[in-house]
Amino acid sequence: MRDYPRRKRWIRHILGKCPWLGLFLLPAILCPLFPGAAWSNPRYELKVATLAPDHSTFMQIFNEMNEELLRETEGRVGFRVYSGFAMGDEEDVLRKVRVGLVHGAVFTASALTDINVDFRVLQIPFLFNDYEEVDHVKSVLDERLRHGFAQAGFEVLGWPEVGFIYFMSTTPIAGLEDLRRKKVWAKANAPMSQALIDRAGVATVAINIPDVLVALQTGLLEVVYNSPYYALVTQWNTRVKYFTDLPLSYIDGAFLVDRRAFDRIPPELQEKARSICARHMARVNAKTRKDNEEALEIILRRGVEKVTPTRKQAEEFQRMSDQAMSDLRPEFLPPEMVDRAREALADLRSRRASP
Repeated sequence: MRDYPRRKRWIRHILGKCPWLGLFLLPAILCPLFPGAAWSNPRYELKVATLAPDHSTFMQIFNEMNEELLRETEGRVGFRVYSGFAMGDEEDVLRKVRVGLVHGAVFTASALTDINVDFRVLQIPFLFNDYEEVDHVKSVLDERLRHGFAQAGFEVLGWPEVGFIYFMSTTPIAGLEDLRRKKVWAKANAPMSQALIDRAGVATVAINIPDVLVALQTGLLEVVYNSPYYALVTQWNTRVKYFTDLPLSYIDGAFLVDRRAFDRIPPELQEKARSICARHMARVNAKTRKDNEEALEIILRRGVEKVTPTRKQAEEFQRMSDQAMSDLRPEFLPPEMVDRAREALADLRSRRASP
């Protein structure tokens, strides 16, 4: 911005000498001043939706991604983004994608598993211990997951994640017995969580997400679960006293575009779109992980106490999860995908355990 006065003096000088040059130089002059001006109407424009609000970190990175895509394709490929709830919730958006009102969206796990059942394997409770395990298993399953979405008519342009979710509670939760005596939040339309709860014999209270904070305030709920960052921005952390330091589940997302719309783009531009989107979605994940780490530090600094289960207690949660997942129908949670994920995990853990 500091060089704008100098640039304006240069423009006036040139036009003063040769006024007719303005007809030819105007696009070149305006593009550096207004980067989006030249690319306002991409030939291949993809309309996409996201629940992320306008001023969120996600939207900041998404807009930077869109600017790079427009620049690298000389304005031929770009996104028109509908943020927040402009297109409704994820179920509304998915319906609109299927009828062609929008071309794609950034979906979270609940919508994605309706499209591709293989995706459920990443949400198995107590499956992962850390992000190294997540990244390794996702790399092993990546091709199969992409194939499943392709079969459903979608191109995957990235895997933006929510991250790990954890128990947060008004009384300490270290083991399964602690959980059984509490009023636990139950999300609607979450069959895997419900299977886990049924196996654990936990008394649950079904409450919509906007009402959780009030339920914690009034004592209607004693145990909730989500990412540290989500708990901080929704102020759930102000109504809980304990954080259980054991990842309950990993929640992934996906940036999907309808294959029919994507296939209209020339192949060489498709490759640019894939490369640029994948790189920026990886930036989203790096920022999400950092945000969750910083949010947890703030939560603990503000007085929430960390509870660390013993190895025996963690293994008890794991066994309960394995039993609950075995109760699910194969068409709901494909056993082959579960086996592949567990084999990849076993391989990584054995290599990490080796001297």
